[in-house]
Amino acid sequence: ITPQVLNSFPVTNCYCYSSIYHSSSVSYIVALIHVVPSIIMPFVQPASEPDGHKFQKFFNKLSGQPPSYAQKTDYIFGRTLGAGTFGIVRQARRISTKEEVAIKIVMKKALKGNEKVFYEELGLLQKCKHPNIVGFRDWFESKDKFYIVTQLATGGELFDRIVKEGKFTESDAVIVIVQILKAVSYLHDELNIVHRDLKPENLIYITEDPNSQLVLADFGIAKELLTPDEVLTSAAGSFGYCAPEVLMGTGHGKPCDIWSLGVIAFTLLVGYSPFRSENVNDFLQEVQNDPVVVFHKQYWKNISQYAKDFIKSCLTVDPKKRPSAKQLLSDPWITANSDVYATDDLAPQIRQFNAKKKFKQAVEIVKLNNR
Repeated sequence: ITPQVLNSFPVTNCYCYSSIYHSSSVSYIVALIHVVPSIIMPFVQPASEPDGHKFQKFFNKLSGQPPSYAQKTDYIFGRTLGAGTFGIVRQARRISTKEEVAIKIVMKKALKGNEKVFYEELGLLQKCKHPNIVGFRDWFESKDKFYIVTQLATGGELFDRIVKEGKFTESDAVIVIVQILKAVSYLHDELNIVHRDLKPENLIYITEDPNSQLVLADFGIAKELLTPDEVLTSAAGSFGYCAPEVLMGTGHGKPCDIWSLGVIAFTLLVGYSPFRSENVNDFLQEVQNDPVVVFHKQYWKNISQYAKDFIKSCLTVDPKKRPSAKQLLSDPWITANSDVYATDDLAPQIRQFNAKKKFKQAVEIVKLNNR
């Protein structure tokens, strides 16, 4: 412990200062704090932070930890909620607010020096304040990890919830799509943000309550546009929900989210994807077909024409001809009286799709573990 570090202590008691100054033992400092707390506590317990944060920051500095790492003491970590390429998500309890939260833990080495990706996601999450977008709470870092704290959503992923609830009708599908549209419209029109990874796995219910809000999560590859019409060229998205222009590398923007929404709407109604291709080249060939989307009578006979028209407008190959999220909120399928829709249960077909999706995910996890 150097005199320079010790001089940072605003201690007025000369005896205490002298004792600390001549000792090189950190444990001795700790002992002094317990013996004469009235002298040092004003330094380590500011009113604006949880107890001990400044003291924790001091020792973090000695150990090489970033200053924000002190905030980790405000959380009690619980079970793991999920895992991905860059890290895991854990449930936790924030001591200062008594709120249950989700903490995304990202390994810095996984970013391989591309920490900019993390800071971009963080910046976007901090801007988003909408009931259908997962709420940002806090962030901090250690020497080897980043931590993003968000609102905890325990109601399950979109398709998991549908399977669990049992019956699911076209009217229920409209309710789901409206919530997604509101989130996307907010991102596009108010924040100039393109999500670029709209898919069922990123749509989560806040609670298990039947009337729970659906929220959009995972802004890992989202981008804020410098102008409303800016074109992005970097590859992004999940195959199966990704727009053709993204895969072709010809430039993409807000319309790519509308394409993804169309795929989600199609799958919600019949339990299978509008496209059969399993690789990029076949998919790009498939979307050249006329019509691009085929509504097989066996599965679509009881689905309204409004729904089909909505999906066709979203899955227009030319991104310039796709409607905006704001325009889609006024689409007849969204605004029509729910009484015009059939009450057929769509859940059995979705259950089959979800089972296949879960099987594929399990296979991918095995592949990842065997690398």
